[in-house]
Amino acid sequence: MPAEIVHLQQLRHNWRFLQSFYTPSTLYADWAATVAFYIAIHAVEAFLARQGVHSHSHQERTVHVRTFLPHLWRPYRRLETASRLARYEGIHPLPTLLHRLINHDLPAILNQLDITP
Repeated sequence: MPAEIVHLQQLRHNWRFLQSFYTPSTLYADWAATVAFYIAIHAVEAFLARQGVHSHSHQERTVHVRTFLPHLWRPYRRLETASRLARYEGIHPLPTLLHRLINHDLPAILNQLDITP
């Protein structure tokens, strides 16, 4: 499984990508939600790698978040749900939800895990 530094590098790569196109009125709300979720994934995995824990699936990561990071469960779950709906159902988050995901939920996860993108 990747080391913490690998997750942090991918997180920062994804962050730069998100910053390259995200605006509150983006036409790509589906991609913004998905990229934000993958930033959160790498933040969680970097934290877990520090603990010697690795996730082998989204389901296992969900268990790890609920076990090790219960205070981050709700923002993580909102990001996951918005990403899944965008990817598999074609449901793009509305601007107000996207704003919450990008400007509140994602920063809450990064701040709590002491990660700077």
